[in-house]
Amino acid sequence: MLDNPRADEYQPGRARVGPYIDALYIILRSSDPIERLRPKWETKVMQSEYSFWNRRDFLKASGTSAAALGMAGAGSVTAKAAQEPAGQTAMPADTPYPKLSIITPYSPQKLAFAAQAGYEGVVVTPGPDFNPELSDSAIDQILATARNAGIRIVSIEYFGPNHTDPDAGKRASANAEFVRALEFCHRLGCKFVGTFSGGMPGDSMQDQAKAFVDVFNEKYLPVCEKLDVTMGWEGYPNPANFASTPAAMQAIFDLVSSKRLGLEFDPSHFVRQYIDPVNVAWQFKDRILAVHAKDTEIIQPVLQQVGIAGHGWWRYRIPGQGIVNWPEFLTVLLQIKFKGGIAVEHEDQFWDAPHSGNLPDFPQQRKDGFILARRFLGQYLPGRLV
Repeated sequence: MLDNPRADEYQPGRARVGPYIDALYIILRSSDPIERLRPKWETKVMQSEYSFWNRRDFLKASGTSAAALGMAGAGSVTAKAAQEPAGQTAMPADTPYPKLSIITPYSPQKLAFAAQAGYEGVVVTPGPDFNPELSDSAIDQILATARNAGIRIVSIEYFGPNHTDPDAGKRASANAEFVRALEFCHRLGCKFVGTFSGGMPGDSMQDQAKAFVDVFNEKYLPVCEKLDVTMGWEGYPNPANFASTPAAMQAIFDLVSSKRLGLEFDPSHFVRQYIDPVNVAWQFKDRILAVHAKDTEIIQPVLQQVGIAGHGWWRYRIPGQGIVNWPEFLTVLLQIKFKGGIAVEHEDQFWDAPHSGNLPDFPQQRKDGFILARRFLGQYLPGRLV
């Protein structure tokens, strides 16, 4: 596939897939290999991932927009209004349900949009204005901006460090960097950091599992316990994230009793691997600490021509526009009383504008994608009732 890896002492500061034939049938219905780029604000801190494909302009023939979708005003947040609100927007009420959120780089405009679009929270990726090196006053300003927007910072993402880098020096640096990310999470008042499981290309699954568990137990667990935070990895298949299958995940959890290590569960990654995400969710129901809301589409005509070793037969979509069985998946979350963030990870080329990742505000096309995702998920979860 054309996939790219997203890849010191502690100091605080579907359809469902059944038998194999059914699985093959299901997978014959969705996904382009959307290669992820990992822009960096500097070598130590990763920003959010962006699609390799130039995202297609939103089809406006029917005049579909945020306003037409019943979200009038969602695309009209100005920088001044976002930074200098006339009054603090009320925070969404706490509920016993998963918190509808979006994954986004930090900016006042993007936080304000998330609240206006009916989301309860944001999961923020690192960048120049959002990273562990910020001063206390800068963090206070971020928290004030979120409060004024009426949005929660649910958790943070930190995919940069390779926790098990084969080079001892690089591994030590990566471990120290991630400790600072855990501290940053705590300083923000969050409880979860999303990451990867590390990668040691050429090593066996069991050896990689042991290496990751050793790092967790020795470097991260003492920090998590002291600061009352948790961490977990997303199952995105790439060389810097060996534990992207249930077998590899189980190999880790067999060695770790602490529930401060878990999964940032993304159903889309299992679909493209011929794995039923609902079954996996049930299997690891006690280890789900955070959730990505992303779908996968299998493009059957392409797959029939190029096979699974070819390119262009699957692609990521916003929730509801792929083949994930969302009612069944969300039932797992409700059954286990999951109250964390379920964050829309928008990598859908049909609802986006190219080269817009670093803009202070989302382009209207991308907003429309988030709004459609919110409308779909809102059939099953309350979110911010608007």
